[in-house]
Amino acid sequence: MPLFRLKKWCAALTILSIIALVILLSSQHRIRLIVGSYDVISSSTAIPTEASFQFMTKLGGDFASAISVLQDFDHSHPLESQDALPAVDQPDSCLRLLESGKMLHCYNVDIATATILSQRNIAARLWDMSGPKVLGGYGHNMLEIYDQPSRTWRALDPYYHCYYTIGNDPTPIDFLRLRRALLTAPKSLHIIHYSNIERSRPDVYMFAELCYLAPEVMLHANNDFRWRYEHRYTWLSMLAPVFDALPLRMARGVRMAMLGKNDLRYVIEDVYSPHYPFHLMKWSFGILISIFFFSLVGYIVIANIRSLSPKPVENEVSPVSDIVSS
Repeated sequence: MPLFRLKKWCAALTILSIIALVILLSSQHRIRLIVGSYDVISSSTAIPTEASFQFMTKLGGDFASAISVLQDFDHSHPLESQDALPAVDQPDSCLRLLESGKMLHCYNVDIATATILSQRNIAARLWDMSGPKVLGGYGHNMLEIYDQPSRTWRALDPYYHCYYTIGNDPTPIDFLRLRRALLTAPKSLHIIHYSNIERSRPDVYMFAELCYLAPEVMLHANNDFRWRYEHRYTWLSMLAPVFDALPLRMARGVRMAMLGKNDLRYVIEDVYSPHYPFHLMKWSFGILISIFFFSLVGYIVIANIRSLSPKPVENEVSPVSDIVSS
């Protein structure tokens, strides 16, 4: 009887843990909190030094040269008027599509731009903007370009072919200064378009989008996009064709989980940002997986013990005992 009750408890825990896992993983936001690698920092002063980052090239070049390179590229490779294409984040593939005039999503445009600039020894790093509510889904990506003469970073938006200034100062600003201005004084910002291209979105709509997305931002530590793609599935690289065949968002989620600390992102948490339960989600997932595993193993073990235990043998009355008793 005790084994039978224990078996029922194991079955119940297994079923309940499966239900809880399905609920937990039913949200793209929660999946990103669980599988992503994040380091929460409170302000711009807490951002690690450049030695903590990986880039596609060594630190060098300057912002003015970057703008000149991109102006030449845009002039030589005009964009076709079409909807943005989904694309893998392989740098050479992104670059080929951009060279052929294809419209891409901001993430792929940034990777292609970082690749172009790396050929001129100009380093770039990637920022994510995901708004006030959830990770994943609607968002925007932007680059920061290293300016060697001033030893500072300058925000660059290759998707909209622009950079930003504040007030009467013509100096391009860094990303976190841009974010703060979007949140506190958006009217002080100016969009400086470095290429004269046909724009499908007026500046006022761009500002509205950026203001909405500014509360939650994170900085990629690994900006060597070629290395990231080549090692996207780490020790499961032999299964790359299988994972790459998954829907694009699902495949990126697998890469994020497999890369772990090699895809670290520094999350800015301050008075303007949401505060996501990164550690709580990871612990909840780990506990539920452990409950599922141990309860399932317990159920299997108990079931096998019951099947192997000897059945009681019924007492048979011999004919001789019947004669004696009679």
